[in-house]
Amino acid sequence: MGGIEPASMTAVFCRNAADRTAETWKKQLAPFSSLEFAVSDAAKGIAKAVAEVAESRRGDASAPALEHGLDVFHTAMEARRVLARHWRRAEATWDRAAAADAKLAGTRQQGVDARGVAQAARAAWTRATASLAKVQRLESAWDRAHAALELFTPDGQLNARPRAESEIATALRDLTDPDWSKVRNFLNDTRSLAFLDRVHRRLEAAEPRREWREAMAWRWWLRHRRPRPSDPVTELIRALARDRALSEAEQASYDRVAAVLEDTFRASSAVECMNSVLRMQQSRHRRMTQPMLDLKRLYWNSRPFRSGPRKDVCPYQALGLELPTYDFWELLHTDLDRLTQELSTQGSTE
Repeated sequence: MGGIEPASMTAVFCRNAADRTAETWKKQLAPFSSLEFAVSDAAKGIAKAVAEVAESRRGDASAPALEHGLDVFHTAMEARRVLARHWRRAEATWDRAAAADAKLAGTRQQGVDARGVAQAARAAWTRATASLAKVQRLESAWDRAHAALELFTPDGQLNARPRAESEIATALRDLTDPDWSKVRNFLNDTRSLAFLDRVHRRLEAAEPRREWREAMAWRWWLRHRRPRPSDPVTELIRALARDRALSEAEQASYDRVAAVLEDTFRASSAVECMNSVLRMQQSRHRRMTQPMLDLKRLYWNSRPFRSGPRKDVCPYQALGLELPTYDFWELLHTDLDRLTQELSTQGSTE
């Protein structure tokens, strides 16, 4: 089991546990007394652990409330898996129809009565067309549900739970086959949209004025998402909203809103990145010991990213952790007592 701080991609813990029960997860969550929002898959163990930790904090006025969000990464992954299965079926049906056409052509070429073969070919194409129409309908429904899990609507407005729930309910009318049951459960889980509730509360605290809050969020969307070109008038309005100079008060408002939006996460897919590294180790050695996990975590946290917004910065640096060195090999040879003392002193001076 592992935990990732998503802004910096720091692996904060990586444990070779015998089980993934609520009690085991609670032990891992215990040191993170300031944790406010946890994103995970739908596993029952961590869900129960987060709920129990959140309940224990309600009687402590100094402890922050803890919320739990359902990871949209696994929802999308499961939907893509089901869609791929439907596409394979549709393609197989289409291939059978094409084969029936080829058989019909061969029969006619031989001068044999082809009425029965022609009827079979027509029936095959009817099935192929229906199968293709069905999978296109399913894909369209999933795209609609997936869009409801985004932070912004396609026109750049901040998404909100009522709208998202309405879009999901409409999409689910077509996702009724038994193999969509897991996706339906994920989409109907209130935790799937917990990130929207949280971001709206944080934005209201950062910018109480609704008009300013919505305008600054739209500006952030224009500057970071780069929507597709539209008609000239819309593009002119977008360019003005995106690029015009702001007054001091407007810039301060934008900075506050941007800080919230940049710190909003919907998925725990960062854990999957760490898992991909660990799986390579498992494929070679089969057994993963805790010391090896600790080494892997240190290497992950001290290795600079090669690209992206964190390029040339390692997770520890992005987290703001000041170390005498970030070199993996040098850290291994650093005196542990001295390093512990430096970190303790650093924490006490903040």
